[in-house]
Amino acid sequence: MIRAAILRLLAEVGYGALTMDAVAAEAGVGKATIYRRWRTKQDLVADTITELNATTVTPPDTGSLEGDLREVLYAIVDVINGPMGAATQSLLSTVPHHPALGAAFGDGPVGVWRRAFAQVFARAEARGELRPGLAGTVTAEALMAPLVQRWLITGHPVTRDYADQVLADVALPLLRATWKPRG
Repeated sequence: MIRAAILRLLAEVGYGALTMDAVAAEAGVGKATIYRRWRTKQDLVADTITELNATTVTPPDTGSLEGDLREVLYAIVDVINGPMGAATQSLLSTVPHHPALGAAFGDGPVGVWRRAFAQVFARAEARGELRPGLAGTVTAEALMAPLVQRWLITGHPVTRDYADQVLADVALPLLRATWKPRG
């Protein structure tokens, strides 16, 4: 309830105008409840970012690299289009000035997404669909870059159809060209 209120307020007013009083009012709790858990606004927001993203992308095992990647991309699309996506957009200009928020994004959405892709790659390697070593490479980062660019820079809609296009036109051709199994 409190985390949902934080996300709504971040999306509506941004980090600069966010207050502990507003969070308490939006969540329907007393200010003491907020301050018992979080000392500062930065602590409150950083904790929310880290915790809410911890479970946002859990890659299912569909039995194929293509299916697993599709599911991860769909999960990212859902996050982008949900409350966390709106709150994230409002925080972007703030992150460079608040290291704790940057760390929360590294542990939160960015870390969760990287770990999800790493799981997908590990399974694909075990099935013989990819050669080992893709996780953590520039190629791996490039797979979600079109979604992130569209979301944060161009402002165009990020949909599941767009994720399908990224998968078909960018991700799979790139992986096939550079990471196919040695044989």
